[in-house]
Amino acid sequence: MKPGDKAKILKRTFLNQGIFVHTNSTVEILEINSEKIKTKYLDKEGFPHEIEFLPNELELLT
Repeated sequence: MKPGDKAKILKRTFLNQGIFVHTNSTVEILEINSEKIKTKYLDKEGFPHEIEFLPNELELLT
C-alpha cells in the first residue's frame, strides 16, 4: 500500500465521532506509519473524515 491507493475496510462496522464507518466501504490511503494507516473516508453525505486503521483492518483494491 502507498498513499493514493484505495482500500476496502475489513473491520466490522463501528461508530467514529458520531458517524458509522461501514465494513466493505472504500477509503483512500493518506499516510502509512509503522503501526497505523491514516485514510480518508467519505460518509454517506460525501463529507471526508480522516480515520486510522491497523494494517490488517484494510485490504488493498486493485
